[in-house]
Amino acid sequence: LPVLPLRDSVVFPLTAVPLAVGQARSLRLVDDVMRGNRLLALVAQRDAKAEPAGPDDLYRVGTAGVIHQRARVPDGTVRLMVQGIERIRLDALEQTEPYLAGLFTPLPDVVTREKEAEALARSVEALFGRIIELAPYLPEELLLAAANAETPSALANLIASTIRLKTEEKQQLLETLDVEERLRKLTAILSRELEVFELGTKLQSQVQEEMDKTQREYFLRQQLKAI
Repeated sequence: LPVLPLRDSVVFPLTAVPLAVGQARSLRLVDDVMRGNRLLALVAQRDAKAEPAGPDDLYRVGTAGVIHQRARVPDGTVRLMVQGIERIRLDALEQTEPYLAGLFTPLPDVVTREKEAEALARSVEALFGRIIELAPYLPEELLLAAANAETPSALANLIASTIRLKTEEKQQLLETLDVEERLRKLTAILSRELEVFELGTKLQSQVQEEMDKTQREYFLRQQLKAI
C-alpha cells in the first residue's frame, strides 16, 4: 500500500476523517491512488515537523483506508475524505520514491471477555455523553452515533477519533488490540477530560458570579451618588 504520513492526526478503523494534503509527493500519491483502487495506508508521524517524513519518522501501526472524496483548493492543496477500514502494521517499506509504499499485515481486534467489554462500552458511552454536554466542539449528533455503534470496538474507535487528544495518546489507543484494554484506557482518558470540563464550567460560573456582583455594586454606588 502507498503510505500517506499524517501530521497530528490518527485515523481509526470504521471512521470517516477529513484530511488536508499539501506536500508534492503526497499530492502525487493521491493522484495515483485515485486512478487505482483508492486504497492507501494512513500512518501517523512520530514527529509532526518532519518534512518529508522518512521511514524512521513513522509509527509502525496505522490504518488501511479508502479515499471517498477529493476536492482541490485554490491554494494548491487538496482536501480528502477518507474512511478507515482496518488496523494494519507496517512490516517493510518497499519504496521511498516518488512516495513511501510498504507491505502491511492486518491487526484484527482481540476480544477475550465479551461481557466485560460490553459493560465497559456502556460506561464509556455514558462518560462520552456527559462530555458532549460540556464540550462546545462536539455536536449532539455524536450521541446517536455512539448509541448506534455496533460493537464495543466500533464505539471506542468513534470516540477516540472525535475527542481532542494528543497524537501519542490516540496512537496508543490505535495500537491496543485488546478491546477490553482499549476501553479501560478510554475510560481513564474520558474521566480525566470530564474532570477538566467540569472544572472549567465551575470556574466560569464563579467568574460570572463575581462579575455580576461587581456590576451590581457599581450600579448601587451610581444610584447613591445620584441620590
